[in-house]
Amino acid sequence: MTLLEHIKAKGLTMPEAAAQLDEAESTIRKIAYRQRQPSLPLAVKIAAWSDGAVTEAELILAEDAA
Repeated sequence: MTLLEHIKAKGLTMPEAAAQLDEAESTIRKIAYRQRQPSLPLAVKIAAWSDGAVTEAELILAEDAA
């Protein structure tokens, strides 16, 4: 499951998800729309926040997309 799919499935807005993650909305939005790859600590944080529904591997962008 992607981060965007998880946020939508939980019925959250992007600002709400960012607040729950204690991260900037712009950061979470860019990661959710796959415009940016998170740092490893943030990827772990997102995976924990989603109870494993979004994996660290899912957050890694293909080399040509990064």
